[in-house]
Amino acid sequence: MHVRAMPIVLSVSLMLAMGCVTPLTEADLEKDLDRAAASVPALGRKRIIPIYAETQMAAWALLADAKSDPSSTMSYRLSRGLALAARRGFGVVVGGPYPALSDQVVRNALTLHRERPLGGLTLVFVSAKPPSEALREAATSANARLYHREFH
Repeated sequence: MHVRAMPIVLSVSLMLAMGCVTPLTEADLEKDLDRAAASVPALGRKRIIPIYAETQMAAWALLADAKSDPSSTMSYRLSRGLALAARRGFGVVVGGPYPALSDQVVRNALTLHRERPLGGLTLVFVSAKPPSEALREAATSANARLYHREFH
């Protein structure tokens, strides 16, 4: 191959590769979470709550927000969703492709329920990494049963 053609071939290859990779949509994430939770015993009726970020940079910004404010918008919304599911007897499937973000937001949401336990809520945490010890403790304190399923 001619040396001058090399940058052009590389550029075209990169453009083709970028076009072949489609970003994960929130609807796709919901389907992935539903599939991951299929193996949880006695989950019953469930509510799927994705922790969604369009990009890794957006996930990083949301993580920084959740770390600095335990009642951040994402954490607070999840907290309300957990309370509603517990009242209605639903299990909750929650998670996403960014393990640190998912762990922090779920931990924050559970921590907001220290004074109002969730009455035996079944919580399926879907993440590429297992829940942190702090997340496990928050689930126990909120009276929630925590299961982990691998995110694919």
